[in-house]
Parts: sequence; structure tokens; C-alpha cells
Amino acid sequence: MNIGNFYGIGLGPGDPELLTIKAIHTIQNVDCIFVPKSDSKEDSLALEIVKDHVKGKRVIKQVYPMTKDKSILNAAWLKAAEEIHAEITNGYDVAYLTLGDPMTFSTYIYLLRNLNTMLPDHAIHTIPGITSYNAAACMGNFSLLTGDERLAVIPVPGDIMELHPLLEAFDTVVLMKVAKKLDDVILLLEEMKLTENALFASYIGQKDAYLTYDLSSLKGSGRGYMSVLIVKRMRREFSG
Repeated sequence: MNIGNFYGIGLGPGDPELLTIKAIHTIQNVDCIFVPKSDSKEDSLALEIVKDHVKGKRVIKQVYPMTKDKSILNAAWLKAAEEIHAEITNGYDVAYLTLGDPMTFSTYIYLLRNLNTMLPDHAIHTIPGITSYNAAACMGNFSLLTGDERLAVIPVPGDIMELHPLLEAFDTVVLMKVAKKLDDVILLLEEMKLTENALFASYIGQKDAYLTYDLSSLKGSGRGYMSVLIVKRMRREFSG
């Protein structure tokens, strides 16, 4: 029996209208769909995004632990890969849904590492999705790059001062995983006189989407979760 194919599908930031045509066609054509879900939530955002395209499909939810313990995480990803591998070796085409872009700060990458040892290259296909920071920049009409400008995309480090040289070296810096460090980041940007050149966005593409250029209004707000902060060295262009 011929083995099936695996499709890792980027769903974008959350808006179903930001799904690519290729993502939709693939979802409609596969035999079954694997949906990741954290053990702390009842519903899957990924499944909600594609609900209009999965009717009649076999959907398999995989629950992943919300922990930083690498041994627990590695075991979870290996188990997930083995479940997917079993379907594919039985001849089924399988889709795996992931938010944003599969290759940008995505836990999908850990699953892919396991599948790369189990499946031939020709059976693995990854479909890109729109990143949260691209969606945020477009929503805010905020120029990411022009000419020969340089861009850095980084998670906020434990030591906020590590951002200082990066903010000086790059024309645009995208700060991901802001979470509880938002107030500290804003203080640094105030010291560097960059608050007028920044865009903050959270839950972009989702019903609770929020966007602002007024960073001072965010202090103490707790809005750092599911957020992105884009900072330019020069004054921002084409923004409201």
C-alpha cells in the first residue's frame, strides 16, 4: 500500500478570511485533520478558524501540556508524531493545523523534527501562513521595511537591556512573546525615545483584536499576552 501525505498548514493569525486558497483546498482534500489543543483550554482556535471547511472530515484532537519541562514536551511531540505517522502509513492524507506561519516561532517545528525521521521527504508538505506581525503591520498601515532597511524578529529576552543594541542596530524590530514584560519594554522604549515609532497589537485577526500607537496607555494593562510590538528607529510611515 502506498503511504499518504502529511500537510502542515499555517492558518494565519486567526481571521478565517486570511487563510490561503492552498490551505483551504488542502483541508478540503485530505482524509483526516489533526488539531492541536492545549490542556488548559476546552476549545481549539485552529478548529474554529477552519470550521467551514472541515464538514464531514475525521478530526483528531491532540492535547499538548502547557509546561516548559522539555522531557514532557518532547514525549508529547513524539507521541503526536507517532499518531500522525500511523495514519499516513495506512494510506491516509493528513493535515495538521497550526496558527500563524508553521516555520515562525511555531511548536509545529518540534512535530516536524520527529516526522522527518519517520517519513520520506516527498510525503511531507508545509503550507505557509500569514504571521501575526505581518497582519498587524497591514492592519495598522505600518511600514515594516523599505529600500535597504533591515528587520529583526525576536522574542523579548529575560534581560530587557539586551534589546538596546538590537533597537539601535536594526531599522525595524519585531518583538514577539511580550507577555508580562510589556511594561519593562515600554520603559526602555521611552528611554530610547522610540515610543512614537511603535505599533502594539494583540489578538490580531481574532474577535478581541486590539491595536494602538499609544504605548503609554498600555502600562499596567496586562495586554502583553498574544501580542506583538513593532518598533522603528526612524519615524513610522503611512500609519494612523
